[in-house]
Amino acid sequence: MTKQLYKRISPIIAIVFAIAFSYCSVANAADQKSDFLNYDMVIGDKNAPVEIIEYASTTCPHCATFHREILPELKKKYVETGKAKIIFRNYVFQQPFDVFAASLNRCVSEKKFFPLLGLYFKRQSSWVKFKEFSELKPYGKYAALGFAKGEAIKIAKIAGMKESDAYKCLARTDVLKYLMDTNKEAVEKYDLNSTPTIIVNGKKLDSYQFEEVEKAILAESK
Repeated sequence: MTKQLYKRISPIIAIVFAIAFSYCSVANAADQKSDFLNYDMVIGDKNAPVEIIEYASTTCPHCATFHREILPELKKKYVETGKAKIIFRNYVFQQPFDVFAASLNRCVSEKKFFPLLGLYFKRQSSWVKFKEFSELKPYGKYAALGFAKGEAIKIAKIAGMKESDAYKCLARTDVLKYLMDTNKEAVEKYDLNSTPTIIVNGKKLDSYQFEEVEKAILAESK
């Protein structure tokens, strides 16, 4: 699993990124509508007997591996047969690429959520550019943050999001609050400190590998 190289999200980071988002004229929170995807995204039958929760970060290489190599097998063997459902929850690391991408992913339609998430994972090496981000820091925080924001928006545009809508999304403090609250719950409820983390019927697994997840599913299916 990817350990927290960027440290856990803390209340301080909410302030940091609230300032970062003010880079695009932030809308008044009182005027914002909660019409973004502020609820769990589910793959499969919502009434399936086994619940698999996946906490993942858009910038986590191991999460990309899980979605590319393990998730398809889980879907075919357990989700499509009605034995299990998969709930996806963002776990956002303390760095701008992840915050911007996770926010944009919450501002699309439900139908487009997983396709955009898959695109972020598939093209991870092309838009998560920590080296370039660090090189821009001497030129000011807005230069570096603007670069990270632009890279996240590029992927959202490929998935069909208008650039103007992307900037509106990133100006919403309610989207950021939702992500921070999800992080807080993950830490408090599951002592989560790495991604991907898999929870099967409330029990946190030590590994995200297929064999481990399958073992937990079968144990809960008895």
